[in-house]
Amino acid sequence: MTKNPTLPPNPRGGWSQSVVTLSPALVAPPETSKGLILRTAVFDANGKPEPYAATWRRDVPITEAPQSPPVPKQRLEGQWLWGGVLYHQFGHFQVESIARLWALRRFRDEIRGVLFVARDGNTEVLDYEKRYLELLGCDLPIRVCEVPTQVQSLVVPGQGFGLGSISGGTRVFRRFISQDFARNIAPDGAPDLFVSRSRQPLEKGGFIGEEVLDARMRDAGYDVFWPEDHDLDTQIARYKAARRVVALDGSALHLLAMVARKMQKIALVLRRERIASRSLRRHLTRFSGVAPVTINALRGETEPVLGKKRSIDELDLDHVGRVLKRRGFLRKSHEWGPLQLEELARVSADHSA
Repeated sequence: MTKNPTLPPNPRGGWSQSVVTLSPALVAPPETSKGLILRTAVFDANGKPEPYAATWRRDVPITEAPQSPPVPKQRLEGQWLWGGVLYHQFGHFQVESIARLWALRRFRDEIRGVLFVARDGNTEVLDYEKRYLELLGCDLPIRVCEVPTQVQSLVVPGQGFGLGSISGGTRVFRRFISQDFARNIAPDGAPDLFVSRSRQPLEKGGFIGEEVLDARMRDAGYDVFWPEDHDLDTQIARYKAARRVVALDGSALHLLAMVARKMQKIALVLRRERIASRSLRRHLTRFSGVAPVTINALRGETEPVLGKKRSIDELDLDHVGRVLKRRGFLRKSHEWGPLQLEELARVSADHSA
């Protein structure tokens, strides 16, 4: 397996589960961004950007080194672990900002803390991020570089997780999550769980009228769960307790994938084109050991009707029900059927008020 860090991180190994140590290192926080691309890098003692420190997304590097190393404005003593780019969006934080922390197990006693740079200059570590890092077993200081920083010694792990072909994680990363993540949180919740997106704002996508799906799943005996209303510990406890999980695809399910088990049955109802959820489905499959049941019930290409949301009648509910019954998520005798006129009328009334 090649350890060439100018190639995309490989879930089978190579540089994505290897480490280099730079003594000293110069961390250059983002100067500007061009869309997805951040102009940021870690430079070695010779002033060359270290490719191990780059962040890749869908097999393309999304960090780009400045033309020359900046003048350092502060110095950090001791040895630190490179965490990469700190993203505050929940999904990107989970799949990209923790992608190098598998090396904590090896270097915990040798480092003073974890070092990040932040996208868009927001250097605050949010409360949920602090808790997530604690659940990973990271009780070390977290520093976010605001200015060019010279570090006495920087451990730079390869990117063991992310979006794209690496979304199944390396073997080393999966073992780290399996053995260390949220191990002290006990299962607590209903055996049948429906993860709802009906309270998501308009710009988050999905469907106007998802409350129809909430009501149908509740009638089928499922506990309807809005993860954004709960802290991480509660979400994890619910996911661990569930034997059957049905959900529309979304970033909240990356947390489910972190704690999913082979004995669980998971059904994913697509709310967008199939390719958009490919990394999530790969994450669920590789971490749990079994592929989710994927239900594509979209009625072709349709335009949003409000914000980024489409109407619920663009989702073939009859098809959703048939698949759920066939795959053991609903009793075969349970009444389901296509979207009813009274359901659609209720949606129209709710969203025109």
